[in-house]
Amino acid sequence: MKVKRMKRRTATLAAAVLTAGTMFALAVPGTAQAQAGSRICGNYWTGYYANGQKEVTWSRVIEVPKSDGISCDVAINRTDRVGNPPQETVNLKVKWGARQRLQNVTCEYFSQGVLNSKHGDDVCNSMLRADNVGEVRQRTISQFYVKA
Repeated sequence: MKVKRMKRRTATLAAAVLTAGTMFALAVPGTAQAQAGSRICGNYWTGYYANGQKEVTWSRVIEVPKSDGISCDVAINRTDRVGNPPQETVNLKVKWGARQRLQNVTCEYFSQGVLNSKHGDDVCNSMLRADNVGEVRQRTISQFYVKA
């Protein structure tokens, strides 16, 4: 009798765990959950060519959790140089302006405001978020180029 009750209880518990896991997976899709808590941190530069008549924007950023200010600071410091912009900008002899910091900006603002939606309305969908300082130090820096 006791063994039967124990088996029934185990089967019921297993079914409940499976049901809860399935419901959680359906209700919380991975990308949407990640984006809701994400922010962009890094730097961007505006450059000019053709005697200052034409403009380009070059950014180097890392996606971090919105509540992690330390990870954001590390991302900003790690991306604080122009680095290796696209070869086209070298050929155009772009003169880069001062760096502009991106501190905890939403993915949508960065995509639509800084990049003028040239890379889509939410670039975080193509990025892998660094969830802690250690990951920020190791994560490949995302780089975006926009020629106006």
